[in-house]
Amino acid sequence: MLKPHKEILAAVIRDLRRDMLGTTEKDGTKVRGDLDRELERIGVLPDGRVQPIDVLPNATPAEVRAHEAAGRFLTEARRQSRPVAQARAEYVEQAAYSWINRLVALRALEARQLVSGTLCPSEDYGGVSEAIYLLAQTNPARVAASDGGWWEVVEQACAAQAQALPGLFSAGDPVMTLRPSVSALRRCVERIGHGPTSTTPEETDTAFADPDAIGWAYQFYQEEAKATAFASFKAGKKADSRATIAAATQLFTEPYMVKWLLENSLGRSYHEIYPDSALPARWAYYIRPTAERPLGQPAPTVGSLEMLTVLDPCVGSGHFLREAFDLLAAMYRECHPEWETRQIVETILRHHLHGIDIDPRAVQLAALTLYLRALELLRDEARARRRPMPTWTPTQINLATTPSGLDDTTLERHLTRHPEDRPLRPLLERIFASLGQAELLGSLLRPGAEIDAAIAKLQAPRQTNLFDTPNTDTGDLARRDPTALKQLVLDQVAQSFHDEAASADPADALFGREAERGVRLLQILDRKYAVVVTNPPYMGSKNMPDLLKKYVEQHYNAGKRDLYAAFILRCLNLCLPGGRVAMVTQQSWMFLRSFAELRAVPDERLAEAQKQREFTGLLRETRLEGVAHLGEFAFEESAAAGAFAVLFTLSNAPPFADHRLTAFRLVGLKSAAEKAKLLREATIIEREAVRG
Repeated sequence: MLKPHKEILAAVIRDLRRDMLGTTEKDGTKVRGDLDRELERIGVLPDGRVQPIDVLPNATPAEVRAHEAAGRFLTEARRQSRPVAQARAEYVEQAAYSWINRLVALRALEARQLVSGTLCPSEDYGGVSEAIYLLAQTNPARVAASDGGWWEVVEQACAAQAQALPGLFSAGDPVMTLRPSVSALRRCVERIGHGPTSTTPEETDTAFADPDAIGWAYQFYQEEAKATAFASFKAGKKADSRATIAAATQLFTEPYMVKWLLENSLGRSYHEIYPDSALPARWAYYIRPTAERPLGQPAPTVGSLEMLTVLDPCVGSGHFLREAFDLLAAMYRECHPEWETRQIVETILRHHLHGIDIDPRAVQLAALTLYLRALELLRDEARARRRPMPTWTPTQINLATTPSGLDDTTLERHLTRHPEDRPLRPLLERIFASLGQAELLGSLLRPGAEIDAAIAKLQAPRQTNLFDTPNTDTGDLARRDPTALKQLVLDQVAQSFHDEAASADPADALFGREAERGVRLLQILDRKYAVVVTNPPYMGSKNMPDLLKKYVEQHYNAGKRDLYAAFILRCLNLCLPGGRVAMVTQQSWMFLRSFAELRAVPDERLAEAQKQREFTGLLRETRLEGVAHLGEFAFEESAAAGAFAVLFTLSNAPPFADHRLTAFRLVGLKSAAEKAKLLREATIIEREAVRG
């Protein structure tokens, strides 16, 4: 993204965050946000006390709903012995980032000409947005109201997208009953529609239409929280929540890194399956096969395009999945030229792309990123054929975030509502125990072994299942097809929580939403993928919360020094045999003694480690294929200062005796642009050498 466009986005997002959520001045002064003040106005006080709604004269139905939803949220926090004032602050932030994400989404849709003008003023309509202009024609009294008609315009625009992106636009989300004041709404609409005072709406349009706009919007939103997190680390404190971990570790991945990693993992896997493909010639960063580095035989687990599934376990705003989307679309067009774009888009979203993040606001934006890209492809096809833009709603987007607020009572609540599931209690106990840890562990969570152990118990005789299929024998199914049993249970539990999330009762809806998130997380973690690609969080063990630190030591001991190293191991766990892992991480794992066992266990311990089936090191168990040692200055943003980075791809298979890898050393270059340029040039030189 060009610097002027970043500056526009940064100014807009900072202003929206300050208005909605508040800020902390440089001198430490707290500035309350509009949603905080609105929550107090309807009787939910900063210390967590909830006054009767009667104290608000002439409360509107919307204010009554907001008061009830917030009160139920705080009642649940008290039941769980959580600090109520802190829970109230979390509630306000959920509402703030969701309202900001909604405005960003609507602005991005109109900037890409995927919907009619909603927020942006236009000279064609007398200096107002098209939506306001049309509303004035049909209902002038509504536009003359104190909100200028904006609540109706925004609500209609959100409702139009609710089916496509329910996680962002759902009208049933209890948190979103907390709405900004009329004055705050008008300020925010003006800022995101027009942009900073020194710019024009057209310049702001260009910024929001940029492919990387959503990722940068997320990064700019996190700036203040990131600074606060690092200040607490300097004071000797540890990360105390998923919000702190997300803020401290969030770093926008540069486009050249994304392309290099995906072209040499997803791209190479495709090239092995289809060696005569014309696509590799288009890939700017692809390391071409040579006599010394020939294409391998496709692994049995990834022997066709349909098998090329992709997971980003730290998905952020979806930057890797967006690029993977484009690669897969080109692959389908080559393999299935007869397919319509709609069939390609739906197949990719439903079958190929998966993502997880501990931050729910990131998952909202990742879903938006994929939705925008799908609509752009459909729009481009419609334009090429001179047809109107088709209506389209994705049937499935495979993204998950971690739940919060689930405790020991979650299982009992489920069994009370679904007594037919009581015979499955051993299996459900393992599932719900995993959900209780998920908030901090995210993709590092390893529920598979726990659930498999529970299924082993169900394999004993005389276990029966009282699902709504009366003659199904759980023990028989556990013995015949334990994988099917696991999927059956996860699907049914997920559906029950999905139904609860749609409840009119705010407490049930909030609980159902969180529990459904958890089960969806377990479903994505309960399989393996042909390509696992990510930019994991970087966090030393001294800053990890105790639960996370202990879990990493127990399950990822060779990578316990830093969260990114633990994620290297986790990515291998999630990768199919013969599949590929592609990552950008800190460089320290390649050199430091503290990461020696991550690289390879000492020879004197090798036999015992192999006997115990323990991890014996990347250099012994995987086939490292490509390395780009970037060092410092690999990222453009100053926030990345001190991040000494390396890109690498590896095959999840043992190395050959004569194995070779391709490596680039770019540590001497002083900017991300220089590193990207040299990587491209090296690829071109190598490609020409192969042709010659």
